[in-house]
This record gives sequence, C-alpha cells and structure tokens, in this order.
Amino acid sequence: MKLLLVSVGEGRYAVAAEAVAQIMDPALDPKFHREPGAGELIYHGGRCPVVDLNGTVGDEEGGASLFLVLEGKGRRVMVPVDAAESIQEIPGTEIAPLPSFIFAAGRGLFRGLFSDGRVPRLLLDEAVLL
Repeated sequence: MKLLLVSVGEGRYAVAAEAVAQIMDPALDPKFHREPGAGELIYHGGRCPVVDLNGTVGDEEGGASLFLVLEGKGRRVMVPVDAAESIQEIPGTEIAPLPSFIFAAGRGLFRGLFSDGRVPRLLLDEAVLL
C-alpha cells in the first residue's frame, strides 16, 4: 500500500497516496480562503470541510503551511499539515489495529498504527474522511 507520510506538529501520520489529489500551498493559491477557527474553507469557489489533526488528538490548532486535498466518492476534504515528507510502500501486514483505549473520541479517523522505520505513525482512514 502506497502511503503519503506527513507531519502535523509533533504528530506523524500517513494517508493512502491514491486519495491525495493535490498538496496545496495556500500562499500560492489566490482562490484559497479560510476564516480562523472555521471548520471549512473556500477553495476555488466551493466550500470544503477541514479535518484538523491537531484538534483530533487534543492539541491546539496549528498554523499548517500545506493542505492535503483528499478526493473520493464525489467529496473533497482538506487536511492541514506542516510537511509532506515522502511516499512509501508499506505492506498491509505492518499496520496494526489501534487498541480500543487510544483516541476514543477521534478513533474513527484512524485505521491503524505502523512504524516507518524511525517513528510510529497513525494511518488515516480516508474512507471515513470522504
């Protein structure tokens, strides 16, 4: 499974690379508009929900420099990230399910946990996001 590895603050995450339509830098896109604290943003004239990973794990919302544009099932979702690091092939057998006590409130956003060889990463469940 090809995964895009990203970072948000101190957190390390991954998402299926095929779900990422674009990695967007809002400073370079004049059609991007987000009101502080809003759960959605305006992108190319349409409203898109924002999934803030910092808020999901209990941290304060960060000032992400990039947005992942996830598309599927006729939906578009934006995920703010600090950095998109690389794409790696990770065997499905390397992804462990999350124990029931981890992230009880935001658990639905994550499919599992794996190590990229350096640090543990949470795998986003794009089926839930989209």
